[in-house]
Amino acid sequence: MSKDACVLVCVTSQPDCERLIRAGRKIADSERVPLQVVSVQRAEECFQPNPEALEELHRQAKAVRAEMTIYFNDSPAITAAVHAVKEGAVNIVVGFPKENSAHFVEDVHMLAPEIPISMVDSGDKIYQMLPAASAQPVHRS
Repeated sequence: MSKDACVLVCVTSQPDCERLIRAGRKIADSERVPLQVVSVQRAEECFQPNPEALEELHRQAKAVRAEMTIYFNDSPAITAAVHAVKEGAVNIVVGFPKENSAHFVEDVHMLAPEIPISMVDSGDKIYQMLPAASAQPVHRS
């Protein structure tokens, strides 16, 4: 890990992401670690980004004393998982997946299985996806 532990919130540029950032702040405070916010935008958007949406994400992150990182990449789960591992995330906060949504949460969990994932639903209830208990090695005599 290149940095100390943190809580990482994964957001899109949708207006309701503020609730995820607030939930992340609560978790980071309880864990006594810094909060980071990451957004992975489609690669094509790097040529014509939505400045209002990106500015709003920065404003929301700044309001809760969080560092904000934006990537432009067409593999959001891989990008978020790599960022989480690199930054030493102790928890990844995401929105609760909707029916027929992309498999972002499952993919992040598969790529970084040792990091707990907190999913926040539209009513601000938090659900936990915890790492599986590691198997104990078998000792043979």
